[in-house]
Amino acid sequence: MESVFKAAVQELDDKNPMVVATVVRTSGSTPQKSGAKLLVREDGSGVGTLGGGCVEGDIWFAAQELLKRGGDAELRDYQLNEDLAAQDGLVCGGTMYFLIDPVRESDPYRD
Repeated sequence: MESVFKAAVQELDDKNPMVVATVVRTSGSTPQKSGAKLLVREDGSGVGTLGGGCVEGDIWFAAQELLKRGGDAELRDYQLNEDLAAQDGLVCGGTMYFLIDPVRESDPYRD
């Protein structure tokens, strides 16, 4: 997670927009636990992981869309059921809750 924070500081210093997605809650068996983070840059590159698979791919896509269209933060939840597990080869069966939070400018209190 330290690399996500370092990358976020660098992006803020460079005044680059980004999205930070965070697992805010889980229940049952999930590939990551609360606190896992993924930073997605405007160029589509990223740092960190939310557990991989199609859920992470969907969050990544949502982050890029937020950067493109200028949307607000979003909360999303994913039920890792048998259908999703079969698509992605997952063995999990829990629920994951995410905050997808766009950051577009440096913190004015930082300077």
